[in-house]
Amino acid sequence: MTRSSFTTATLLTAAGAIPFLATLAIIITQPTNAPAATVAMITYGACILSFLGAVHWGFALEPGGIVNDPKLNHQRLAFGVAPALIAWATLLILTFAAAPRAATAVLIAGFFATIIGETIGRGRNLVASNYLALRWTISILVLAVLIITLFIEIIGMRHA
Repeated sequence: MTRSSFTTATLLTAAGAIPFLATLAIIITQPTNAPAATVAMITYGACILSFLGAVHWGFALEPGGIVNDPKLNHQRLAFGVAPALIAWATLLILTFAAAPRAATAVLIAGFFATIIGETIGRGRNLVASNYLALRWTISILVLAVLIITLFIEIIGMRHA
């Protein structure tokens, strides 16, 4: 990735954090709107988690990608599906079980598992180091927002 491309990726990643931060701000400051903001956050988080898997499909399908090894590219493709399946499970829990706390917990697990998988993938030369550094930075922020949201949901449940 060129310096210019990485700068663009960094700026767009930062912009992608805005919905997480905005919905958290609503959850904290507007309790009557918190349930809708939580649903919006979970939905956005599921979309982003799916996107993270798709990135690995892009790595695998890119001509002359990071590595030119069919076995590693098969691993990339397989890893690329896992975040989408976790995101789908999150939305199923939210939609059919009407359980935002459980959906948030699954989303937390999905983001955590994805960044750990990418870190392991870096050791196998599946993930570029600059991409991983960017991902760790945003993952810490997203996980913090989701954990705070879950905590607020749990505390809110006890006071209801």
